[in-house]
Amino acid sequence: MTLSDPRLRLMSMLVVVGFFAATILVSVPFDLGRSGRFPHRADEVLGPAYPWLPGRGGAAGQLAWAPLAAFPLWEEGARLGRRGETVRARRLIAEAVRRDPQLVDARLWLANDALQHRLYARALDQLDWLYTLVRPARPQISVALAQLAQEPAARSSIIAFASRQPLWRQSVVSELLRSKADPGLIFALLGGADGRTGSTLVGESGLVATLVARGRYDQAYLAWVAALPASALTSIGYVYDDHFRQLPGALPFNWTLANSPDASVDFVKGGGLEISYFGEQPAHLLDQLLVLPPGRYRFVATAHSLGSSESSKIGWTLFCGDDQTRLLGMADVPVASKPVSRGFAFAVAADCPAQRLSLDGTPADISGAAEMQIRTVRIVNLDSPG
Repeated sequence: MTLSDPRLRLMSMLVVVGFFAATILVSVPFDLGRSGRFPHRADEVLGPAYPWLPGRGGAAGQLAWAPLAAFPLWEEGARLGRRGETVRARRLIAEAVRRDPQLVDARLWLANDALQHRLYARALDQLDWLYTLVRPARPQISVALAQLAQEPAARSSIIAFASRQPLWRQSVVSELLRSKADPGLIFALLGGADGRTGSTLVGESGLVATLVARGRYDQAYLAWVAALPASALTSIGYVYDDHFRQLPGALPFNWTLANSPDASVDFVKGGGLEISYFGEQPAHLLDQLLVLPPGRYRFVATAHSLGSSESSKIGWTLFCGDDQTRLLGMADVPVASKPVSRGFAFAVAADCPAQRLSLDGTPADISGAAEMQIRTVRIVNLDSPG
């Protein structure tokens, strides 16, 4: 193994885990009599320290007196391991942890042994125990697992294990997000969880938001789509949920409604949005992030007025990402008692990987409320309208 080998980094991290384990165990009386695993106090048999230190009389002598004891097997296995007799050592140490699942040092040995032989499933089983037993070392274990997950040979084992172990899945994902790891790996850890599509877990992890913040819009959108429930997939288009049916899906590729003291925005049963804008201050009403490929398009929205709207205006704008100096198009919502469609043509350049569609209210010189219902929105590709 080289210094850059993730297995070596993980094995080094296990030394830190062992330090935490020793600190905890020294401070806690280890009474095997009360635990029911051994008929005598450990210090009566193994010496005045705690049972991870060498005992008296050798392993054979201790087993003759207490044949169900676990620590003598671990002690003898460790001795054989130092002599290079790995197969015999592994067998004894495995039996030791079977007898006493809380033998932390023995589990550290088994984890290191499995990593050296690229037996990742076995190593993960031991690391899962250590994650449970040595709580102060959880951050170090999570960092080590995140590093190991990036090794191609270990990836499938970690993904399979993560689907069964939600306890440490989220912490490992958090480490991967901080290290700017491959988004495909992160989503694989989340997406296969518990047989679900991963929709809830993607939202909780912040994966989509993190990728958007880094400007990796295509990857963010793919992760977002993959997390949608099957019932929502038919509503995917240039604009998601174009009939405002309050479909599931994480932000920002779904509608973000911005209620405020100056306006209220609510979904209408059966589809549509009902907007009340009081017209006293400028107000942001809703928006959605789009990922349109370069080309020529036309935006169309259908709406009708619910009351007097002669003063204040409500209008659509489309910007390149969050850069409001790059306006792609705008159109006011029409004031009409019956549904009317209105829109604008626009073009997306190659240097505009994401666009933000926004609806905002603008007060007039003479303030006045505006009440409207937005029925639908759609974007048509003018280069391939079919």
